[in-house]
Order: sequence, then C-alpha cells, then structure tokens
Amino acid sequence: MPTAKRNDPAELLRLALDGLDTRIAELQEIRTKLAAMIDHPAAEPAVGVAAPQKRRTLSAEARAKISAAAKARWDRERKTRAKKQKPKETAKKAQVKAKPSKAEATPAKAKKSQAKKGKSESRAPAVETEAEKTAA
Repeated sequence: MPTAKRNDPAELLRLALDGLDTRIAELQEIRTKLAAMIDHPAAEPAVGVAAPQKRRTLSAEARAKISAAAKARWDRERKTRAKKQKPKETAKKAQVKAKPSKAEATPAKAKKSQAKKGKSESRAPAVETEAEKTAA
C-alpha cells in the first residue's frame, strides 16, 4: 500500500475511491460467476442512461395549419376586446353630452355675480333657465 499524508483530505478521498472501485470490480466478478452457474446471462447494469429521443419535424402544411389556427384565435380575442371597449366609449359620449347642459347654468350664475357687484340686470338679456321656469 502506498504511503500517503494522513492530513491531506484529497489524498484520503482518492484512496477511498480506489478501494471502492476494486470492491465493485470484485462484486461484479462474483455476480457473473453466480449467473453462469444458474445459466442466466449477465444482466446489464440496472442504472443506465436513457437514449435521447429524436425530435420530430412538422411538415410545412402542418405548420401552416397551426399558424392559421393561432391567427384565428387571436382575431376572435381582439374582436371580443373591442366589443367590451365600445360600451365604455358610449358612456364617455353620454358624459360629454351632459356637460353642455351644465354650461347653460353658468350664465345664470354670472348674472347673480353681476347683481352682487351692483350692476343692473337690465343690461344683460333675460335668459330663463330650467330652474327659473319651474320656480315660476
């Protein structure tokens, strides 16, 4: 047996691996002898590497079909999104239409502010608002 430095961990690990390799070789030898005694062929190692599977290629026709289906699916999605957004736009238009009615109320407020300043109402044309009509 070779002499090794007992403090060197790398050397100790190398020696342990060498010992394991020799023990494994002895056990494999014994197994083949026992298998030969009972007329069984030596088995392959239980742990093996699986063969890599080949990737299958698609034909141009199959790729075109998949592409067309995906495009149709996205077209349907875009159409449903557009339909969902249209009610929001009509709600915004309704709000825009409501704003001019508020603008009609502002001249009446302007009249009141002129009256507070001491100016007569006869200079401004008389415009009746909906609130004044219902009050009268």
